[in-house]
Amino acid sequence: MAGTTGVPDAISGPTPPWGNPDQGWGRGRLPAITMTHYAAEMYCRWLSSVTGKNYRLPTEAEWEYACRAGTEGPYFFDGDPRRFSGGGFLGLRKPDTAAINPYVNFAASSQGKPVPPGTLAPNPFGLLNMAGNVDEFCRDYYDPDILSGYPPGPVINPGGPSTGRERVIRGGSYRSTAAEVRSGARDQTRTEAWLKTDPQIPKSKWWYSDCTHVGFRVVCEFDSLTGNREIYLTK
Repeated sequence: MAGTTGVPDAISGPTPPWGNPDQGWGRGRLPAITMTHYAAEMYCRWLSSVTGKNYRLPTEAEWEYACRAGTEGPYFFDGDPRRFSGGGFLGLRKPDTAAINPYVNFAASSQGKPVPPGTLAPNPFGLLNMAGNVDEFCRDYYDPDILSGYPPGPVINPGGPSTGRERVIRGGSYRSTAAEVRSGARDQTRTEAWLKTDPQIPKSKWWYSDCTHVGFRVVCEFDSLTGNREIYLTK
């Protein structure tokens, strides 16, 4: 805030996070977690200002296009880890995870925490951790029935509803089942629940106190003047 002299009286910034944001897992190249959707959008705005390029969160349609990477099945890799393998006795049957383990850090393989990018193999577009590891914010407001509201035929990057309370998250995380990391699986933020233990009044708009499985990746928009191509960055 600036006083009558035009000199700032004070400089404010984000409130400190409640607890340890990295959960003791370390930082470095691990996905950034515990930030709110608002904080992720503000990061994109800051990144745009310092680079001169337009960075933002992906729409849900852009995210799924990048995840599928030209594939049409439930996953971007061959096989279906929802199916069971093993003998005829129910107690000996278990999910067939041979196809998913090289690509996805999920509940059956994660040991309860995320891993750095490059630990697992990329999808056909060369993008890392599109499924599993941590869920990812999209720009769209969440509507569980949004697909039924679109007109028949192809809809190009629709952008979701114009208003809402919660945002879309995609991709699944280190605590998701195989079904929850499908390319088409979708979920939502749960702002109230994820701020339950935050002692601040009002609750922080920057940090989730009770959410350790959601991060984000950013999109750099195409610039027709420079010829820069749209880039999906690792989270």
